[in-house]
Amino acid sequence: MIGMSTTSVATPHRVLILGGGFAGVQTAQSLETRLGARTDVEIWLVNQDNFMLFTPLLPEVCSGHLEPRHVVSPLRAMFKRPSTWCITAEVQRIALDERTVTVLGGDGDLHRLRYDSLVLALGGETATFGIKGLQEHAVGMKTLADAFSLRNRVIEMLERAELEADPAERQAQLTFVVGGGGFSGVETAGEVEEFVRHVRRRYYPRVGDDEIRAYLVELKDALLPEMPAKMGRYAHRQLTRRGYQVLLGTAIREVREDEVVVGEEQRTISTRTVIWTGGVRPAPLVAESGVACDHAGRAQVKATMETSAPGVFAIGDCASIPRPEGSQPHAYAPTAQNAVREGKQLADNILARIDGRELRPFRYETIGQLASIGAHRGVGVVFGIKVRGLIAWVMWRGYYWSRVPGFNRKVRVAIDWALTALFGADSVQLKVDDAHSALGSTGRRRPPLREDAPTG
Repeated sequence: MIGMSTTSVATPHRVLILGGGFAGVQTAQSLETRLGARTDVEIWLVNQDNFMLFTPLLPEVCSGHLEPRHVVSPLRAMFKRPSTWCITAEVQRIALDERTVTVLGGDGDLHRLRYDSLVLALGGETATFGIKGLQEHAVGMKTLADAFSLRNRVIEMLERAELEADPAERQAQLTFVVGGGGFSGVETAGEVEEFVRHVRRRYYPRVGDDEIRAYLVELKDALLPEMPAKMGRYAHRQLTRRGYQVLLGTAIREVREDEVVVGEEQRTISTRTVIWTGGVRPAPLVAESGVACDHAGRAQVKATMETSAPGVFAIGDCASIPRPEGSQPHAYAPTAQNAVREGKQLADNILARIDGRELRPFRYETIGQLASIGAHRGVGVVFGIKVRGLIAWVMWRGYYWSRVPGFNRKVRVAIDWALTALFGADSVQLKVDDAHSALGSTGRRRPPLREDAPTG
């Protein structure tokens, strides 16, 4: 049982951060740095998991280049101040008028947490855009579970194909469809293709290389629309050479158990594996909280990241942060690179508000963009210089390796890459079903409500 909070004569100003992604963690870390020896401010960070996921490397988990545990960092190990609390819980309700947040803890109870300053860094979730059957039959690429499930799915299809006597069913099992041609889609497509070809040659000799089919479906008329057109064309050529059928200007209309429907002509592709990377929507809790939001559900904030509610800030994927007047696009993109910089500026602004100083607007110009397309190839624009091929792939790996939190994880990632380069990816399929989990979904009782769970 978690006890009640104690009161003191001088209660510290509580900064409650909801979300343990790039934006939320960077805000908390920057606050710790700027607070120094101050004891009048405490930081509480709430996240559904007790780790931060390094999402840029997720595709390398599904391809077997990296172990799943090596792309996550335990949150409690990322902070140093005793007044910084890491709370593993699911946010249920944000009450702006009461200045409280209700969370569901791992004990199955509800806890009400008060705040003086609130940071909405809840990120986003996979957007289905109303596509029929997508949620039921497609695999996402947003969480660690998604990457793990996709790896298992690919191996399962190869295992089944070796035993399948029906040619049509065998072809469906060996057909892979990726929806979305942005950064995540192209990187996932490249990693999946590389993984399938490698394990097929090594472990599944009864599956012919010419039996494997792969499709990349993109609604827009080019891959990587966020980058110069030349980079998108290069990625298109490389994926086509490796066997992908790239369908541009094509929408996924419906996903069924054994096929996917695409395009205006309602073309069907028989497949058992659809991977959806086509979009992310802000966490619905942001709009439900009552702060002003745009049509997509992102919190509308000032350049200082202040929302329409006093003392409430929003940052990262769930916020629409305006760029300087006249800039295109009008808001900063929901990228990890931007989220890290936003967190640093937000920490300054939170302390400025506490101390009665003027808040400063967020201003940042990206130094570049990089994307991996698998098979030791990549594309990018760095300081305005276009790079592609092996050098872009090396830069991509080098940059993200440098951003992996903690020396511990950097070493683990480097070792994984070295071992995979020497021995290749294996075909182990790990099916985990924890029947003894404390978070069992059946028979849950109605939880009681407790005030301000963690205490000093």
